[in-house]
Amino acid sequence: MTGVARVVHGEPRSDVLAAMAINEMWRLLRHPLHLLGAALWSLAIAKNAWDGPRPAFSDLTEPMTMFWGVPVFFAANLVASAARRAGAEEMLGVLPRGRAERTGALCLAAFGPFLVGVGAQALLSFLYVATENQLERFPTVAELACGPLNLLGACLLGIAMARWTPWPGAPVLAMVVLVSFNLIVNTTGAGYGDGVGPFYLLGFYADFAVWGPAPSLAAAGFNPGSTGWHAVYLFGLCLGAGALAILADSSRRLLWSAVGVVSVLVVVLAGIWQLP
Repeated sequence: MTGVARVVHGEPRSDVLAAMAINEMWRLLRHPLHLLGAALWSLAIAKNAWDGPRPAFSDLTEPMTMFWGVPVFFAANLVASAARRAGAEEMLGVLPRGRAERTGALCLAAFGPFLVGVGAQALLSFLYVATENQLERFPTVAELACGPLNLLGACLLGIAMARWTPWPGAPVLAMVVLVSFNLIVNTTGAGYGDGVGPFYLLGFYADFAVWGPAPSLAAAGFNPGSTGWHAVYLFGLCLGAGALAILADSSRRLLWSAVGVVSVLVVVLAGIWQLP
């Protein structure tokens, strides 16, 4: 006589999903790579932020993407793929909450690094004011938001890759592609003596301040383009990465496909409108 085991996954309840998200957020926030990223960002700020008006502005708006965002991408990917790498996916499959709910909880957990990034930006802004650090001008809300948005997008993309490309080396290859893309859009069309080209805002690591003559410490103006639309562009990328992650397991494919289409429209339109 044979028996067939059948597991029925319940409908996701908000309280259960919130508890799962908090648990995943805690795992992500205390991951060594996330802590390393926060430490690298702090060291970069301590080294340059009080050297002059140009580095003061740049350090408040730009280094979070590289020093913190790259490690948190790998941290999110490792947290999302931990069960698979441990060979525990089959064991988790018998739990009342399925993989789709776990993916949703991971995506909500991505707001942990985002909120920590917002807090870090707020703390640095307070330190600037308290120490009367000289800037050419204080960044706008959109300019300040770009770093935390990149942390959010890095987490969501890391989760999406864990779900769609569960192969060794795939995250490293993806990061090489992203960095290469950023370098290309930063330099394409740049004239002699220009720090960036006209398409630099299509990248994720974008320095809004003109560096000027070496040692590039004095105020030298700002690169053209709309930083407000750039923040919307980054938000669209975050939305698309989140939709992609959830699509891997969700039964509501039509809904999340529609969210993905909206994110593409936001990215395309904001990407065009941000350019000089």
